Amino acid sequence: MQQVDALFPSDYADGRRRFINLATEAGCRLTSYAHPALRGPAGEELACDVARFGPVAPRSVLLISSGTHGVEGFCGSGIQAALLDDGVLRSFAGDTAVVLVHAVNPYGFAHLRRTNEDNVDLNRNFVDHRRSVPNPAYDEIHDWLIPADWDGPARAEADAEIQRYIDTRGLRAFQAALTGGQYMHPDGLFYGGLRAAWSNATWRRVLRDHCTQAIPIVAIDLHTGLGPSGVGEAICVGAEDEHLRAKALFGDDVVWTGSGGSVSAQVGGSLVHGAHEELGPERLTMIALEYGTHPISTTLEALRAEAWLTARGDVRSPQGQRIKQALREAFYVDESAWKRAVVDRLLELVERLKARKP
Repeated sequence: MQQVDALFPSDYADGRRRFINLATEAGCRLTSYAHPALRGPAGEELACDVARFGPVAPRSVLLISSGTHGVEGFCGSGIQAALLDDGVLRSFAGDTAVVLVHAVNPYGFAHLRRTNEDNVDLNRNFVDHRRSVPNPAYDEIHDWLIPADWDGPARAEADAEIQRYIDTRGLRAFQAALTGGQYMHPDGLFYGGLRAAWSNATWRRVLRDHCTQAIPIVAIDLHTGLGPSGVGEAICVGAEDEHLRAKALFGDDVVWTGSGGSVSAQVGGSLVHGAHEELGPERLTMIALEYGTHPISTTLEALRAEAWLTARGDVRSPQGQRIKQALREAFYVDESAWKRAVVDRLLELVERLKARKP
């Protein structure tokens, strides 16, 4: 494998270029799902790219996706590049197809947003938007999350209110209220949108194009931002029987959000739920691999600042550029030891899966 630093991207365009080049060298079949309207900051095409090798009609599929939460794509893109460069996935040859999905949310990756072009968190978007999905707990804290100013008295007052909420109800209650998803505040955090996003439709199309013929399907969606730095927690958000299948495939350290033992709160409307709808929950075993970066207070401040910037600030200003850089750093640790750790964790899970191949 190349030096690990050389495999992680400097930006979306660099990551996409490296992914396509390595996939081509590895003999993968490439499919690009280009965004029909939006471009990157330098006018570049935005696309979700899929690299696949293995049989056309496989018995099983291993799918590894990145960039669901845009800016988290720095980590995911680097890991996928490492997998392609290392060649480890070729050992699945035979009746298993390997599918790598690069940049599920290319807009967020390119423009340094966790959300998509409409401020939508894709892991809250896979719901029935015809039905009301209230979150009164989030309504209570929304105005504190995005105050009138970021460097003045309104911010200070909002921070004090948030701390009082945490002191009274606990950090876990605050995290649940914040991250559970909300559909009433388009400028807010963890906003699920009013309709299915482009990336929602694209994810479903990828599944139909690459997974419908196979039983079973095993999937890993790569994320960053929660937990100890460099540690990758394998998380199942499906039902208990899916959690048991995930433990059988990946090991007993797979945690389940249903038991409350994960660094992640239990959420609805995620990519996993969309995959269940497309493929059937009995065919799919899917985990999120959540890599820690910095303390949750750092990631939360970065998310709040970037949401405030989008709603009320000027992204072209020096303040705006500092906020964007802080968001990148909150979800991506640009250090060799961290990169090596996140790659090794996924390689460990892949080796476990090979030993217990479904």
